[in-house]
Amino acid sequence: MQNSESATQVSVLAPVAPALFSSRVRHLLRVLGPAWIVMLADVDAASVVTAAQAGSSFGYAMLLPIVALIPILYVIQEMTARLAIATGGGHAELIRDRFGVRWATVAVLTMVAIDMLAYVAEFAGIVLGASLLGISAPVAVVGALAIHSAMVLTASYRNFERMAVVLSFGLFAFVGLAFAARPDPGAVLGGLSPAQPFGRAGYLDLVVANIGAVIMPWMLFYQQAATVDKGLCQGDLKACRAETLIGSIASELLMAAIVIAAAAAVGPGHDIVAGGLALPAGLAALAHGPTGVLIAIGMIGSGLLAAIVISLSSAWAWGELFRWPHSLNHALRQAPAFYGLYLLEIVPAAIVALLAQNLVSVVIDAMVLNVVVLAIPLAFLIRLSGDTSMLGGLANSRRRTALLWVLTGSLLSLGLWSAGSVFGVGL
Repeated sequence: MQNSESATQVSVLAPVAPALFSSRVRHLLRVLGPAWIVMLADVDAASVVTAAQAGSSFGYAMLLPIVALIPILYVIQEMTARLAIATGGGHAELIRDRFGVRWATVAVLTMVAIDMLAYVAEFAGIVLGASLLGISAPVAVVGALAIHSAMVLTASYRNFERMAVVLSFGLFAFVGLAFAARPDPGAVLGGLSPAQPFGRAGYLDLVVANIGAVIMPWMLFYQQAATVDKGLCQGDLKACRAETLIGSIASELLMAAIVIAAAAAVGPGHDIVAGGLALPAGLAALAHGPTGVLIAIGMIGSGLLAAIVISLSSAWAWGELFRWPHSLNHALRQAPAFYGLYLLEIVPAAIVALLAQNLVSVVIDAMVLNVVVLAIPLAFLIRLSGDTSMLGGLANSRRRTALLWVLTGSLLSLGLWSAGSVFGVGL
């Protein structure tokens, strides 16, 4: 009798695990959007150039720092999702409410200042990718502006998100590129060795530039605002965390793929410059035939997705700061300032990208500055995430807060040191 009951229990419980797994996957897919989009947009045109330069200059040595950035990226971005779910407020909005308008303005302005160069890099990347397909620069820029505008003028966050997720898959062309470059598996694994070329000139500067390319100030503002706009609640927190982790891994997988492709292909090649941006040697050697098409798809997709996401992060931040209506669920007439900023702020960058001559060194130097600028919104993020009056049991513990301050101090120190080296200032 006992055996019969046990068998019955097993037969009843057998389908439970697959059903539970299926339910969690469906929940994750429903939540998917804010973290995935910002993580894929993180691999923008500037990041592609920085990673490719690292692969061209130092082979596979940059793979270890890139892998090490996965947990750091996750820890930082997870706080934005937790704050959004617990408070229903965006990053600029919470800074204003907690620390006042002046500090919120400082946080937004520092983000926007670095964003201006990012816009130029995104359009330069789009022009460069389009040139590999034989598309002229003016056509590429006008087309990008049209898509950039159309994607948010649907008065629906859900519609925007679907289009952005579809666009994000174009970046996986870089994974195909890495395989097409036929890297030596042993050499790739060797890049994960702790024995890194720290003594070689320029290596540490590129490490810092890659940190700045991976962890950007606008990412904090975007994921928090998008989580609010999507209307996610506390029951979605676990799925948000899973999405953030998956996005962090996917983002760094793409960065690693770019390093691998550039490192495997580096050698004699011809310079390819368009929109003031040049393909580093490794990618330039691959910029022909089918591999050239993969580079074009990746560059256009990365530049376009990042331009959209950065513009939204800026428009959301200004909307939160000045308490303007700032939801993608609003029609244009309901949120004219929000949409106006989004539509117009990138136009000067598009013009500069058509006229620029050489942006490569400027872009890489900007990635170093990103690490310095990041300290400001990150400091606010840590303060807010540790505030038990706002988050209750979801607030950071004292131990975690202390570790986050150490991380912030370390990133700032690295950024200041590298900035001193890059700009010739003794720090």
